[in-house]
Amino acid sequence: MKQITFFITLLILSLSVFSASNVYTTQNNTTLRLDKSSVAKVLKILPKDTELQRLTMHYSGWSQVRLNDLSGWILSKHLTLTKPKNTNNIVAKSSTNVDNNKQSELINNLKKSLENLQFTNKAFMSKIIDTEALKTKISTKNNTGLTLLEQKNTELSSLINDLQSQLNSVESDNNINILFSLILGLIIGFIVARLAQKKHDSFNTISRSY
Repeated sequence: MKQITFFITLLILSLSVFSASNVYTTQNNTTLRLDKSSVAKVLKILPKDTELQRLTMHYSGWSQVRLNDLSGWILSKHLTLTKPKNTNNIVAKSSTNVDNNKQSELINNLKKSLENLQFTNKAFMSKIIDTEALKTKISTKNNTGLTLLEQKNTELSSLINDLQSQLNSVESDNNINILFSLILGLIIGFIVARLAQKKHDSFNTISRSY
């Protein structure tokens, strides 16, 4: 009985020492699961030679392991204590690849956002150019209309001045004609009066001769 108890104790101690060690995956696409079951949730797919810390071994053939802050279960047959010769730190490389993928995805998203912003900026610049062109066109049209109005106003003012000059000239000529007619009338009146006087004098002379 004592021998059996000693053997069981020794087996438990050996398993504890064996379990609390670093192990490595023996094949690619090794599945890290949430529980010790082939239908349990998959936490991560690990490549070959990934370094893990084994926390415990279960008689069912599963080992509980830790990968950074992630812990789960892997079939013990897919693990080995032998450290790969050509791999220094698979976990670090895997983390680096994940970080690189995230950075690449972030860069691609930033590039897409930049392209969208550049496209939007071009659209706004095109609208600004069209607006400025329309503004210039309207301003030019208004200036042209104003120039035409100013020319018409100048021509109309010149025409008014010409008409005023002609009117003044006509009025001046009319005044001269009136004055001339008045003088002519006076002269004619004087001549008629003289003729009438002579005729009257002649008539008186003939009357006295009889």
